[in-house]
Amino acid sequence: TTTTTRRRRRRDDARANQRRVRWWSRSRVWVVRSTGDMVSRGTATRARATDAVDGGDVAASTASMAVYTFEEVRAHDVGSDCWVVVGDGVYDASAWVSKHPGGATVLEQYAGRDITDAFMAYHGGQPRAEARLKSMRVGMVAGARDAPAHLTAFRKFNARVQAGELRTRYVDYVHIAARMAMLFGSMLACVLHPAAGFKTHMFGAALLGIFWQQSMFIGHDAGHTSITFDRKKDAMIGWVVGNLFNGVGIAWWMATHNVHHCACNSLECDPDIQHMPVFAVSNKYFNSVYSLYHHRQMTYCRLAKLFVRVQHYTFYPIMAVARINLYAQTLIHLIKAKHVRNRGVEFLTLGMFATWLGAVIHALPVGHRVPFFFLSHAVAGIIHIQICLSHFSMNVFEGRPENDEWVKMQLGGTMDISCPAWLDWFHGGLQFQTEHHLCPRLPRHKLRKFRDDVVKPYAKANGLELKSIGFWQANAEIVRTLKQAARESRLAPHFHAAMHL
Repeated sequence: TTTTTRRRRRRDDARANQRRVRWWSRSRVWVVRSTGDMVSRGTATRARATDAVDGGDVAASTASMAVYTFEEVRAHDVGSDCWVVVGDGVYDASAWVSKHPGGATVLEQYAGRDITDAFMAYHGGQPRAEARLKSMRVGMVAGARDAPAHLTAFRKFNARVQAGELRTRYVDYVHIAARMAMLFGSMLACVLHPAAGFKTHMFGAALLGIFWQQSMFIGHDAGHTSITFDRKKDAMIGWVVGNLFNGVGIAWWMATHNVHHCACNSLECDPDIQHMPVFAVSNKYFNSVYSLYHHRQMTYCRLAKLFVRVQHYTFYPIMAVARINLYAQTLIHLIKAKHVRNRGVEFLTLGMFATWLGAVIHALPVGHRVPFFFLSHAVAGIIHIQICLSHFSMNVFEGRPENDEWVKMQLGGTMDISCPAWLDWFHGGLQFQTEHHLCPRLPRHKLRKFRDDVVKPYAKANGLELKSIGFWQANAEIVRTLKQAARESRLAPHFHAAMHL
């Protein structure tokens, strides 16, 4: 029939266009496809590929697409009016901001900006994310910008990572799970053994602290979807490891940690360095900075002055109880956040955590309960120190993330912790912070080889600095950083400005 003939013609035309796009992409594109779009070498745009796959004529569709300058995109720079650039495409993400699984703040901070590298780092090769982005397209950006040489080189090796390295060696997690079971089981034996005394109970507390420290690394992997690379499956792992066994909500963790990655060491944006009134890693916080994450003024008040002046003394004691703050932040997020996926599951698993921990503590003699609680939390506080080591003493920048700054932002705000391979279990991948920040979905067991074979040669070839020091040296450096800020806090305001300059 005539209708059948027309359908066949449309189908044949679509197939021809798809073959044309495949040839075009092989000859012009070096990075993986994203929503049918591609980051091209030259002036060819992602829009051409997208529309051709959809069955339209390449030239015609490009000509009919709305074109916006970067200045016009920049005008849409708030969460309620959020436009972003990925490659050569312009996307209106306003309606998606509040629904974004990684938290609204990431998109709010990148509104009006080029998020090509952030999107590829987190979502490159993910069909659902790419399809969602494609549905938001409103046009293309005018004028192809030449990316800096170091960024072009980064995008090339990042494309290779996404094409062939995002695979987990599950036998590693079998070993980790066995280690976790041994720690947790040994803790229960220390607590429940009828002949156990105070020392045995405290040894059990230390084992629980190590269990928490080590299992948090699994939650970190799951939050980055770098275990199964399936968001739903990794979310379930996160509920078990993060919520059920650690009492730290995976929803809160993702909301804060994704912002940290996408705005690493930003004065106004990064929650991982915003610890006023307790800590100030830079004298810039003495001017009462407005936090774009917490949406409030971080006032350098009288209480802040009192804490900051002695912060190099209080750092380790506060790290010993910092875990309690994570419990509070988790609950605050679940109660106050407008959109939390599976809020009921979050509360259920947190309730189960409180139940088993309460039962363990209740099994102890009355006089052993408080020491058990605080010793276990103090040992678990090692992970908080490990997180701070890689960032507190590094450069702090002001403002929101800017176009083409992904690599320099990550290298400027992170450092590696040098350690032998046999000690990798202790650091759980956090010793390779620079590599992890450049490619956050790369499985942790590949980070050491990735650093040696890819990142170090890349940095050397492009004149970029990588910082790597030992664990104890990093501890000394963080104390010096806090001590320097504490000393500056005693100076008059005009001295702060002079030192800032």
